[in-house]
Amino acid sequence: MLLTMFGNIIQQIMPLFVEQRALYEARERPSKAYSWKAFLGALILIEGPWQALMAAIAFFSWYYPIGFYRNAIPTDSVAERGGLMFLLILSFYLFASTFAQMIVAAVASAEIGAQQGNLLFTLSLIFCGWVLYVSISLWNAYVIWSAI
Repeated sequence: MLLTMFGNIIQQIMPLFVEQRALYEARERPSKAYSWKAFLGALILIEGPWQALMAAIAFFSWYYPIGFYRNAIPTDSVAERGGLMFLLILSFYLFASTFAQMIVAAVASAEIGAQQGNLLFTLSLIFCGWVLYVSISLWNAYVIWSAI
């Protein structure tokens, strides 16, 4: 259920990116105060602490109330599994924010970027692991052939 937040995350990041890009193109690029790489780097770096905070909130409001920690009690690995789950949630949030910025950097408006982002994320979930099969069946061969 945590993956359902992907659309909301990118829809919140993209309008801010479009506003910042418009400000950069109107004021900073003509004055050559800093480059496009520095602009993108600053936007990505500032998302890190906020995404870490949101990952902590999501982790503590999702992992412990549901009781996932109980699965690790028999193996005495409660801390390890909890830490790994937090890192997975954090990496998901960081992936969502950088993915949103990558998509919206290539399009003109946030609405089109949100639609493309949701489509690409859905496709990445649908086709996740398709190339891991050792034996190629007829369906796998067709999917690989149609992708080329």
